[in-house]
Amino acid sequence: MPPDLLQPCAGYTGPLPQSEGQFSDALIAEARGRSCANGRLEAVAEILAAPNLED
Repeated sequence: MPPDLLQPCAGYTGPLPQSEGQFSDALIAEARGRSCANGRLEAVAEILAAPNLED
């Protein structure tokens, strides 16, 4: 398993948004983090589903 697949994905870590612009930035950061996490989960699932040829 590649170690980078086991690292957390960044989401929004800033303060509570106070304006539309800050809220928009937070939403984008969360969407990117979710996309990153889902991509890593898909990669892990593919690795786990692959046949084990070492046997």
